[in-house]
Amino acid sequence: MHRMHYVSSSGERVDLDGDGIYVGTAAGVRSREWSYDLSWRGVYGISRDAREATVDAVLSSAAADRLRRLADRDISVREPGRLVVDGVWYQRAYIAKSETSQVYGRRGIAATLTVLLLDGSWRREVVQEFYAREDEDQTGLDFPHDFEFDYGGSVASRSVTVDGLVPADLKLTIFGPASSPRITVTQGDFINVYSADVEVPGGSRLIIDGSSFPKTIKLVGMYGETEDRFADGMRGEGAGSGSYCFEQLRPGTSSVAWDGSFGFTMTHYLEEGEPPWSS
Repeated sequence: MHRMHYVSSSGERVDLDGDGIYVGTAAGVRSREWSYDLSWRGVYGISRDAREATVDAVLSSAAADRLRRLADRDISVREPGRLVVDGVWYQRAYIAKSETSQVYGRRGIAATLTVLLLDGSWRREVVQEFYAREDEDQTGLDFPHDFEFDYGGSVASRSVTVDGLVPADLKLTIFGPASSPRITVTQGDFINVYSADVEVPGGSRLIIDGSSFPKTIKLVGMYGETEDRFADGMRGEGAGSGSYCFEQLRPGTSSVAWDGSFGFTMTHYLEEGEPPWSS
């Protein structure tokens, strides 16, 4: 059984195969399901919807109390936590119910937990950094606070690869200074330009998030202040138009091009109906 843990929306983590809790194989959570409607010799309305799953657990008294408090907090404030498998595959979730089947005095309990899996699939984040190129100054740029990478003096990445067979949602994080940044992704005959008419000051970052629901574009300042810039994203005529700022990445390898004056990260999200068994 792969390791599993729950992360509350408050950021607190509970290991479900750790001290005080054991959930065994958690087969209900590790299963998958499509929603659909049957018609005459056909099917329609195919989707991956939120679903319930049950997990049999043995918990110490202290672990049962902690998990209950965190789970009840999340669902009462309508802020889901995350169920995480192998430290990489995750899904938004609530632990909505606990049905006790056995009490071992003050030592602990056996219970069936009902988990609400909200996304219909499991995701794994793949992050790739693309560096600014400063031909005049190879020593790098010094901004008022640290980024996840240094500007200047590095060779830019020029491709991105999506494993699997289905398109992947994409989140772009563009680090300032940048003026109406444009990033072009090409695969075969298909070209898409990701752009927003936004001035991104030095020390700020622009986040174009096609992975969230709803999709968002936010300008985040040096001190964490956030400005909604959704209206400034280039959306063309929607997905497939070649100028859609939330376009999914296609499976396989695509080339990436930009003017080199800014750095950015591309975070794409691989999806599986259930966490892989072989890795």
